[in-house]
Amino acid sequence: MTFDLVEEPWLPVERRNGSPDCLGLRQLLLEARDIRRLSAETPTVTAALYRLVLAFAHRAYGPADSETWAALWNGEFARKQLDDYLSQHPRRFDLFDPDRPFLQCPALATCEPTGAAKLVPSRAVGNNVTLFDHTTAHDRVALEPAEAAQWLVTVHAYDPGGLKTPYTKVKSSERAPANQFGMVLVEGATLHETLLLNMPIYNPEREQPEPTSPDDRPPWEADSPPDPEPDERSPLGWTDLLTWPSRRVLLHPHVDGTGVAVDKVVITPGTRLRGDLADIELMAAFRRPPRKARQKKREDFRAVRLDGRRGIWRHAEAFLLAGDEDTRRRPRPLDHIADLVESETIPEETVYTIRVFGQQLGSKGAVVESWAEEAVSAPVALLRARHAPVGPIIGHAVDLADQVAGALRDMDHDFCAAMHADRSVGIDLPYWTQLPQPFDEFLRALAEARRNGQPETDAIEGWARAVRKAATAVADRWAYGSPRKGRNLSEAGKQFGRFTGALHHLTEVFAAKAMNYVDEEVSS
Repeated sequence: MTFDLVEEPWLPVERRNGSPDCLGLRQLLLEARDIRRLSAETPTVTAALYRLVLAFAHRAYGPADSETWAALWNGEFARKQLDDYLSQHPRRFDLFDPDRPFLQCPALATCEPTGAAKLVPSRAVGNNVTLFDHTTAHDRVALEPAEAAQWLVTVHAYDPGGLKTPYTKVKSSERAPANQFGMVLVEGATLHETLLLNMPIYNPEREQPEPTSPDDRPPWEADSPPDPEPDERSPLGWTDLLTWPSRRVLLHPHVDGTGVAVDKVVITPGTRLRGDLADIELMAAFRRPPRKARQKKREDFRAVRLDGRRGIWRHAEAFLLAGDEDTRRRPRPLDHIADLVESETIPEETVYTIRVFGQQLGSKGAVVESWAEEAVSAPVALLRARHAPVGPIIGHAVDLADQVAGALRDMDHDFCAAMHADRSVGIDLPYWTQLPQPFDEFLRALAEARRNGQPETDAIEGWARAVRKAATAVADRWAYGSPRKGRNLSEAGKQFGRFTGALHHLTEVFAAKAMNYVDEEVSS
């Protein structure tokens, strides 16, 4: 029984013409220019597969220096280089190999397996939170090999913490590393571009990129299968972290009249990650909380994560802009892209997409509550803006959106308090949903102004108009969307008037503050 992940179709993709397809690792790389993106069942599966493919591509192609990177960018992933790499690691990509099953621990064969639903957090089993799944824990779940392989990769990256089946004694496990940050992927026009944009120079002998050491390697290159007992260590390097073995897993396949399927699995605690994520994770943005009054020691950097209500665009400053190591660190591939723009390898008018994947766990970190994928434009002209007024302008733009949302909530809160009514929930939700597209246009306008050496006036005024329009639409619906009379009408009119006054004041203040930065640069 075999399922070779190099040759068998198991990676779900979207072709450039929009049609879905499923490919093996070899075909994925050799046809990367004809593929739009990886596109799996859930954002977490897509994110985990991207990390695995990036590790695989790094080990096969490097690129060891800028010249090699440019040759790959202008050419393609060569077949010979791939064959040479695979010939060094025979039988390491077979999902069901009896001695070295891919990303698995064969020593777990002594453990009692449970249903394969344990691999899929949306299935009704254990303490999983389900919504649309109509199966029960007693139903037999059989995963096709391709599906089992996708979830195997995802478990290592996104499995929640909590109690697992012990190999001997240890049951407790930490949440897998990717739960702790929004994974940032810079997306180009094709998968070929996307992979290279997220592949910084990789040269273990020169310890590039940090924290890579000469011993760096993904699990399939290890000399022996993983020890079944859980352990703790620092990553050997970037590809080790991309394929971090946070669990010990063993799939149990069986053959019936329809073919091979996985219906049992053992999942036990794996390797705990030692180290500060802000120092070792390249595909994440980090921010340090502002220093409070009388606070002597700065707080540690915190990873930027998805916010289900307000949108990832609010963190555009942390994702896009360079510099200021004291308060923010953008994803490392963006520094590499900024260098490529400086060297004119990538045209300055290019606009990529930053795609962010994330998973929200319950308060105890043991169950999956939600997963999400969001996108924001990444004009490369902004990636170079190290000392420009772009950073403060974006910061004030986000502050304006937050303050106006607060004014909307205050309007409703003050009205409910005056009427002795229960406060409504989420009056600002429809306001936030209207802002991602205008914010994309704001970023593009800022980039256009920087590229042409013009003041950012149009971008600033456009964002103020967009916020005013979105907030006014929500306030109008609040004021006129239900019949009012008597004191209810009087109080609603009073609060609506206060809100419109606050909205006018906030947008005027934003425009004045933002234009100050423009004027300072013009006069300098």
